[in-house]
Amino acid sequence: MLLAGIGVSACERETSAYRGPDLPPADLPAADVVSIYRAAAGASLQIGNPDLSILVDPLYLPRTAGLAGGDSIPPELLRALRATRWVKGACSIPVTPQSDPLRCDAERAGYVVRYSPPFACGGDTVQVHMVVQQYAIPGGPVEQRMRFERAYHVVRAGSTWRALSEARMPPP
Repeated sequence: MLLAGIGVSACERETSAYRGPDLPPADLPAADVVSIYRAAAGASLQIGNPDLSILVDPLYLPRTAGLAGGDSIPPELLRALRATRWVKGACSIPVTPQSDPLRCDAERAGYVVRYSPPFACGGDTVQVHMVVQQYAIPGGPVEQRMRFERAYHVVRAGSTWRALSEARMPPP
């Protein structure tokens, strides 16, 4: 069960950074990062639903508030994400909210996710931010314009990762 907010802990410190304050990026193999991202997505979306279409944004979220900026996700990580059955492709979330719904080339409508790099909190815990935006497909029905951001503490339990707590962030 997810907690409704991330409190002050060893994983969070005061700083001017919006995402991953005072935390270094975690140095993890791509397979672990894919598992971390899956755990975060699974906390907000029903990724086990075969009718759900999830696309990944090829840019990391910036450390600052908003969506402007962000480095490219390394190609090997994008390949690893696309090799999973829960990521169906890639699409970019607009930096600013648009009046028209986001449209992505895909087989069906769904959600685009944009992640921060995992930030090391110590031990087997990381913090990761995720922005989700609903998208429509060209020629398909217009989807409602929905966008939100969550921050998660994700912990390794043996060889798997699971979301331990969640914080709702202001709309990006």
